[in-house]
Amino acid sequence: MQHSLVIGARGEIGSAIVDTFLARGDKVAALDLAEAGIQQQPRLYRGPIDVLKADQVDRAIGLALDWLGVPDVFVNAVGVMQRGPLLAMSDQDFEQTLAVNLTGAFRSTRAVSRVMAAAQGGCILHLSSVHGQTGMPDRCAYAASKGGIEAMVKALAAELGPQGISVNALAPGPIGAGMGGVGRARQGLTQLAPLGRVAQVGEVANCAAFLTAPASRAITGQVITLDCGLTSTLLSRTAPQEAGCVQQ
Repeated sequence: MQHSLVIGARGEIGSAIVDTFLARGDKVAALDLAEAGIQQQPRLYRGPIDVLKADQVDRAIGLALDWLGVPDVFVNAVGVMQRGPLLAMSDQDFEQTLAVNLTGAFRSTRAVSRVMAAAQGGCILHLSSVHGQTGMPDRCAYAASKGGIEAMVKALAAELGPQGISVNALAPGPIGAGMGGVGRARQGLTQLAPLGRVAQVGEVANCAAFLTAPASRAITGQVITLDCGLTSTLLSRTAPQEAGCVQQ
């Protein structure tokens, strides 16, 4: 039985990861801003966390680890998306997105890695996004925060590896029906994906389970994209396929 800590545990992906970890037999501490108070069951702890407040992050994680013990696994699934064109985006909107998605990830990872390093081992997994890898209009703040996550993962894999800690990220593309339902834009993305569909939240959770399993600890510094092949093959699906045409 692994001891796993998940923050952002009430979100769609975070909740699926908690359920998947419980199903594989883990003892799980699940933290989220939406939690009103602390609840404890034999294998599940729920409590509040606000990643915008450094002292509250340390306290919330400390209380969770008092119950959980030394974590084998830490998953950061916290994230917010601020959409809008560059010229309409305020400093506050941009800074808020980075504060939650990137600075919050830094704070929680710092708190957990102290404990993991003392125990000489562990696995850290962050949730990124395809927006951290490819461009899309009206996503500059979100893209910047997720690109920062992926760069941080690679740096921390190098830094924490000597303490036996692996650090990776998952970068989902469109998931399920999406918050806005199956609209025209999502249908277009589905048609462009080689698998002809978008990923499901359970597939993201299953990949998280794989990357955090003891047998996968040789994998570190990696960003695994789950988008049914959309971003890696987009050019081949959209460029003209004329005879004699050379793509460079």
